[in-house]
Amino acid sequence: GRYAYPYGPSPTDESLKLRAKYAAEYKATGKWKPPEQCSELIKDPSIERFGWIRENPDIYFKWKPRSVRNGLIFMVAIPGALLYFLKKMEQRRDVQQGKPPRPLI
Repeated sequence: GRYAYPYGPSPTDESLKLRAKYAAEYKATGKWKPPEQCSELIKDPSIERFGWIRENPDIYFKWKPRSVRNGLIFMVAIPGALLYFLKKMEQRRDVQQGKPPRPLI
């Protein structure tokens, strides 16, 4: 496949590489690095996986009934309902002010 791990580099392998690197540094110097020097290097595998999936949605996206339903709800139903109710409020206000109601669209 295109990637060795289904969601980017294997977080377990990356963590083991970092542990081995820090262990080798400890053997060479006899000192552990303070945590503030290691914090940007140690990565949480679940956050890395989430970030990789967010950056590559095209690989796993499929048109399924759920994605079609969500698309219709968020791109058609909600904006359409907002338009309808706001225009109805505007028409009611026009009638209260004695003006002819404006068309819906």
